[in-house]
Amino acid sequence: MALFHGCWDRPGHYLHDRTGKTLWERDAKVLQLPWSSSHMDGGLLKNGKRSDRPDGKVWWTCGGLTFWYAFYWWDRSGDRRGASNSGFYVRGYGWPEASEAFDYAVSVFPHIVSRQKYPLVLQERKPATPNQEPEAGEGKDG
Repeated sequence: MALFHGCWDRPGHYLHDRTGKTLWERDAKVLQLPWSSSHMDGGLLKNGKRSDRPDGKVWWTCGGLTFWYAFYWWDRSGDRRGASNSGFYVRGYGWPEASEAFDYAVSVFPHIVSRQKYPLVLQERKPATPNQEPEAGEGKDG
């Protein structure tokens, strides 16, 4: 399963299924999505201290009792205002299958990918150094 959070066909950041249908908080809870709308709407990027710079860098994390991947990036393709972002949320892959899960999301949402001003590039997971917690995008819940 893959979901998209961001602007579908006009400004406004919402969670969508593959057909563009808006999913609300209760829908996300039924799907056991581990992130709130505030996490998906820039919170994961801000928690990871990612600069608000649309450049195609896709950061990621994973988590939840029903294992989900989150892939998120700063995005001005659907809304030109600052702090505009997008994300794919994917279930059905295990650890460590981030690349495969990301490729699946890209295949499910080609129109989101094709409108990007920069190629979407999944960032490598960097292991934490001793006595350091992994950052968002490094395999820890953001």
